[in-house]
Amino acid sequence: MLQEKKEFHVDVWPEVYASRQNRMVLTWPAVGVEKFALRVRGENNEPRLEKALCLTVQKGDVRGLIPLQESGIEVGESERRARNRLLNLVGQEVCFVVTGIDLENQVFLASRKAVIDALSKEVWQGLKPGDVVEAVARRPYLRPRNGVLVPRGFVVEVNGVEAVLPVWEISHGWVDELSDYIQPGDRFDVKVKSVDPEEKRLLVSVKDLVPNPWPDAARRHPKGAYRSGVVTGVVRYGIFVELEPGVSALCRHMRDAFPRKGDTVLLVVTDVELEDGAGRIYGQAIRVIRRAS
Repeated sequence: MLQEKKEFHVDVWPEVYASRQNRMVLTWPAVGVEKFALRVRGENNEPRLEKALCLTVQKGDVRGLIPLQESGIEVGESERRARNRLLNLVGQEVCFVVTGIDLENQVFLASRKAVIDALSKEVWQGLKPGDVVEAVARRPYLRPRNGVLVPRGFVVEVNGVEAVLPVWEISHGWVDELSDYIQPGDRFDVKVKSVDPEEKRLLVSVKDLVPNPWPDAARRHPKGAYRSGVVTGVVRYGIFVELEPGVSALCRHMRDAFPRKGDTVLLVVTDVELEDGAGRIYGQAIRVIRRAS
């Protein structure tokens, strides 16, 4: 005899009400961005409805809205840029406190900014260089180059405080695609490099948490040695070949072959430069051993 399948529904409204009453912090996934009519006060303190851009969070069939002004994102930015910043949070878990409940529309209003402000006070007072803390990857860190915005690292969040993880602090070796190393929403440990509470600037590193392979690189890969490695990047001035984790060789482009990312090549080491615990290895790619599948 077949048993009727039962669907178990978890009522999350009690935790919503608890957050509204006790300022309890909730952590839910952000599922989208939408405009919602919010009640605001006009010039004469008269209530009126005004559509506002909101980050949508949802758990089960209960939906919450975090208005842009309460999202922790600067509202002085253009709406297009602000929307993109909100969209970067979609698919990630965000913390918030409930600020109001709209029974008519069966949604609640919440503030992420309130949580960030509370946490950031403790962070700026307690953080110091050398601390190891957990970070959450939020979005690529973009900087202009030749008039175009290009990724130069990642913006991560440390207990509500945004920090910059530059591309050169991700790995001891060449980083071609940030997405090969970090995805939005990833959680990982970072080491604090510098703290500037007045300017609200926090610089962190992943590279400092792993052993530096460069001091002995010259011994393991001496000039004149033949090595095989995987192509990790192809740029205008050459190709980067990973000889071991964190150690890459920059080779000139081959004349009779065009290696692609992921190919295995044979190279000869032509020079090794070491300075202050870091270095560079130069080589000449000889042939492609194996094409990437």
